[in-house]
Amino acid sequence: MKKVPLIAQIISLACALVAVGAVLLWAAPCAGSLELANGNMAPMRCAYTGKVAVLLALMLAVVCAAGLATRRPLAATVALLSAALILMTFDTPLSIGVCKNADMACQATALWLRLAGGISLAAVAVGGLANPNRKRIRA
Repeated sequence: MKKVPLIAQIISLACALVAVGAVLLWAAPCAGSLELANGNMAPMRCAYTGKVAVLLALMLAVVCAAGLATRRPLAATVALLSAALILMTFDTPLSIGVCKNADMACQATALWLRLAGGISLAAVAVGGLANPNRKRIRA
């Protein structure tokens, strides 16, 4: 039971590596450009989503590695980074989003990022609840 928070950190670290691999290797976002009204070309927003996803996943990996090195579960930080990884793929005012076309390659990237973030978030939730050292407040 004492090892569950550390196992959750290892699972979150693996999910961070999967997210980086998905963006850079097997499910890369769209590489196309959009033509703006003034004639200039700009990358699609999924290209920016991929860059931010790599940054968030690397931050998640560093936090998980720090938690494993210090043997302290950094559950709140890992949970926030995992939730940010998920939220970033949706089209909201707080996130970048991906292309709306279902045939675009960035839809596969979004799926991988949502899976990695969701598994990481679930693992850290289980690890936080199973932590025998957490403080319990009695009403």
